[in-house]
Amino acid sequence: MSESEEFTRSAMSRRNLLLASAAGVAGVTGAAAGLIRPDDAFAVQPSDDQIHPDDLFHPDDLFHSGDALATESSDVSPMALITRNYLGTTGCRLYYEPSGNASSFTFNDTYYSQLSSWKNFIYNNAPDSWGWPWRIYTYGAYVNKPGMHGQGRAFDPAKIVYKNSSGITHTISMRYDVWHGGSNAALYRRRYWGAAASFARRFRHVLTYADNSTHHNHIHADNAIYGSTTDCYYSTGSTSQTYIVQGCCRVVWGLGTGLDGDYGPETERHSREVLRRIGRDSGNITNKYNFRAFLTASFRKAVGTQSY
Repeated sequence: MSESEEFTRSAMSRRNLLLASAAGVAGVTGAAAGLIRPDDAFAVQPSDDQIHPDDLFHPDDLFHSGDALATESSDVSPMALITRNYLGTTGCRLYYEPSGNASSFTFNDTYYSQLSSWKNFIYNNAPDSWGWPWRIYTYGAYVNKPGMHGQGRAFDPAKIVYKNSSGITHTISMRYDVWHGGSNAALYRRRYWGAAASFARRFRHVLTYADNSTHHNHIHADNAIYGSTTDCYYSTGSTSQTYIVQGCCRVVWGLGTGLDGDYGPETERHSREVLRRIGRDSGNITNKYNFRAFLTASFRKAVGTQSY
């Protein structure tokens, strides 16, 4: 792999090129402005009686065990908000998970751009036969409360649905509460940890079902510390990051790693084994380039793009 550890598909279908082009025009007129447009102010949002329990304030919105304060290294304005019913391109629509209905959500414009880049990553690194990310079901983004959700800088996805030109769909589900213990649990669990790795490739704060029961029906990702692939690094003191490393080692790579959130000899040994397997011939996962390579490879293996 190259040092950037990024993959780009060699070609896009004519349909996807048209979708990307259309979204690009919308992105320039909306996101570039970085302000709430008049029509955005009246965009559909979940009603008060549909607010998910996670939308109430909790400490994870500000910081997480082992992580720095969420305001550290953050230069994103909380007032630069935009509202969208798609992510990145109009071919990837946003849906409100509790109702299943297509909806619009409000984001900080910088964070929205970062999420759009994340969506490009999961498109470029999924199997060609999957097509493109078609629908993303979520519990929301901006919510009027303290913390990252209150700044439009957090996202709570529940499902990602891909669709190809033949109309065949493939789903990555974050609904641990739904598939846990079911007949397809192994498949969904593998894809789940791949998705967690894809978020961790860009965002520092990524919370999974291993963190607490609040996150049994979605993954939480925010840019409190960073939202850039070039800023991505691993802190062994971060419980949430360690859960993702351990979850990938255990479920995606089949190494039986304990899922306890503590970085120790087993996690170091198993993650190093993965690194050697994917061609990183020196160092361990605390090297930022190795960490990024680990996350990219974990997503690709989890969804069946590459076996390694």
